[in-house]
Amino acid sequence: MINLIKQTDNKKVIFVENINLLHSAQNLEEKKLCIIKTNFKDLHGLKALRQKYPNLEIWLSAAEISRKNIILANNYGIKNIIPYPFDMKIVNDFFKNKAKDEPAECIPENLAWLKGQKVMIVDDNPMNVELLAETLAMSGLHISTFLKPLDAGIAAGKEKFDLFLLDVMMPDMSGFELAKVIKETELNEDTPIMFISALSDSENKIMGYNIGSCAYIEKPFDINVVRSQIINTLKTKQLQNAMNNKKESFIAMVTHDLKAPVNAEIAALEMLAQNYMQSANEFEKEIVGDLLGASKYMKNLIDNVLNKYSFDNNEVLLNKEKHVLDTLIMESVEETKYLMKDKGLTFDYSNKTRKSSAMIDYLEIKRVVHNLLMNAIEYSPKNSKIMIELSENKKFFIFSIKNKNKGIPIENPDDIFNKFVSYANKHKKVGSGLGLYIAKRIVDAHNGSINIDTRQKDYVRFVFTLPK
Repeated sequence: MINLIKQTDNKKVIFVENINLLHSAQNLEEKKLCIIKTNFKDLHGLKALRQKYPNLEIWLSAAEISRKNIILANNYGIKNIIPYPFDMKIVNDFFKNKAKDEPAECIPENLAWLKGQKVMIVDDNPMNVELLAETLAMSGLHISTFLKPLDAGIAAGKEKFDLFLLDVMMPDMSGFELAKVIKETELNEDTPIMFISALSDSENKIMGYNIGSCAYIEKPFDINVVRSQIINTLKTKQLQNAMNNKKESFIAMVTHDLKAPVNAEIAALEMLAQNYMQSANEFEKEIVGDLLGASKYMKNLIDNVLNKYSFDNNEVLLNKEKHVLDTLIMESVEETKYLMKDKGLTFDYSNKTRKSSAMIDYLEIKRVVHNLLMNAIEYSPKNSKIMIELSENKKFFIFSIKNKNKGIPIENPDDIFNKFVSYANKHKKVGSGLGLYIAKRIVDAHNGSINIDTRQKDYVRFVFTLPK
């Protein structure tokens, strides 16, 4: 390749017949471009070369170039493979384009907003993982890498990430299968996913997009293009989060402003209800009772929205003191009596504990009981019975509430504790889908558990536990 050197006066380029000849090259740190003739069997030294000279552009040149060799070179971080012998015009064009790009590179890119955002890279090829991790590390991102997709799936269930980069063809579990696992986690169900794969056929691309990926990148890839795609995906995600936060804040503000007049309305209606206790006018008593029940239902919705906002923003601090659960339950039943009466419901409460004192946040646990009662009242048929029980074992107090189900099956019972999941539409009712979500968050914060039992065809039973 000595004759090729004579075709250019550019001192920033070096040509070598073999990668081993670079060991004797002088002033390599001053070069901008290195072209190496190769048979693709001597690439093991490229990793050390790239680490030692990170600003050196490396091209490979070969008489025979196959797709397999391109992917192999790409695994070592080499993006350009050109035929041998080659036309010096492509070298001259490289430096012309480099000269155009250099002024723009002098402008510092403000990527401070990227700092701390979490990206997971999953690829069974260590070279691919290392290449992506090295490229993204300079952006201030927090990078987690996995060679085994099963380990990545476990991590996705425990930690919130901002972006996933997944290879498609991996042993044990494909990238498509891993994406489905990620989408099923509570923490990362909405986190963007990008596939990076040597599979370039339309069928796999469509499958990737159908799963919900935001990009499908073919190997071999231009690392600068991939970096730009990643940064813009994260920027889009950040803007969406900012808009959602503003929406949440607005809803919380409006809901908070509604709380005071609703509480005043309840106080006034309770006073009227007391005055009508001795009245013979059943119609007027019924109207006041209905208004009071509706106002308390509205208050419950407001409290749930405010609590959802507080829990999502980690603003809830429990104030635990010793309280009697039996008293708490009876108070909750008393506060919902007008709603029960309106549907002709009765309740059967059984306390099977010796002493029911527990260290709890009284208002929060009362909210749990109240939400479960409201749920039972809302979905029970008229003139039916709600069965409530408080029991215990060695470690826990156990609260259960059971009511008749109208025959509509509950699909995926565990999902009912997720945000905004409601079966109100099936029952032709209005429901926010927040009551059970809030109940679970409160019980979890008390180190208890909550679940739904639908084994009896005509009944639904909710059970939650609290440590003694």
